Amino acid sequence: MSIFEKSIKQKIEEAKRNPVTILAFAYPYLLVIGLAVGLLYVTNFNLIARKKVPPQLPDTSAVVKDLPFKHAEVIPPVDVMKMKNPTPELIAEGKDLFSANCSSCHGKDGKGDGPASAGLNPPPRNYTSNTGWINGRTTSGIYTTLQEGIKGSAMASYSYMNPEDLFALAAYIRATFIKNPPEDTDTDLMMLDLTYNLSQGKKIPAQIPTSLAEDIIVKENADRYQKIQNTIRSINQDANDAGAKIFKDVTMNEMKALAILSNTPDWKKNEQSFITIIVNEVHQDGFNGKVFNLNSNQWDTLYKYLSKYM
Repeated sequence: MSIFEKSIKQKIEEAKRNPVTILAFAYPYLLVIGLAVGLLYVTNFNLIARKKVPPQLPDTSAVVKDLPFKHAEVIPPVDVMKMKNPTPELIAEGKDLFSANCSSCHGKDGKGDGPASAGLNPPPRNYTSNTGWINGRTTSGIYTTLQEGIKGSAMASYSYMNPEDLFALAAYIRATFIKNPPEDTDTDLMMLDLTYNLSQGKKIPAQIPTSLAEDIIVKENADRYQKIQNTIRSINQDANDAGAKIFKDVTMNEMKALAILSNTPDWKKNEQSFITIIVNEVHQDGFNGKVFNLNSNQWDTLYKYLSKYM
């Protein structure tokens, strides 16, 4: 056995007797590996730190627009089964809608080469191509795309249009740009109907700007607020009145307690309604747990006292 082999064998035997020596033996190798990894990191630091996509910062200069005025409207029901065979009038309506809303991106020939298509990624749908349709080329599929839009693309939702207009667009696109378009099954159209309640129609309520709605709410509640303030002022002035004393004793928030009573006029019907309203929401309606200690005479006194002001 050579001297080198004897040396290795001795180190192995020593490591068995004292495992800590293994670390001391391996330390130089671990140090070399660590230095190599550190050197590799430093030399590639610029590549590692580089981001392929710059972070999007919020546009703090954007002006938040208020809601526009919208009149209430009733959207009539649609017989989806009739959309299997669209009328020439519906297709003509779809042509006008396409020219006004879609041709700028999709082009007048439906090839996705309209003047507004430059720079869009992904590019607008080429209706003459049979591949890559997200929801398919059926009437129900195109309707779904128009209704929902396509996330991650410039294809926005046209849900603000009524259902008949969306069917008209779908009919024109299928009749004009798609060769041998696939037909919907009855199930396809029934599912479309169930998804969007097309055969039921719907009522769309009017919409007013938020700022105007806030003004209306403030004006409607101004008189009520003033009445509550006057009541609190009167209660403070009636320091020696039994009703005032009871009220102050059983409330933890006088303003909230009176606001609840002001918003719930049913308590004025009779004393039992008054008691029920208060005890059912104790600690949340401005009153405290002391109301449970009131006797019938004290309830009667409190009821009559508040009825005088409220």
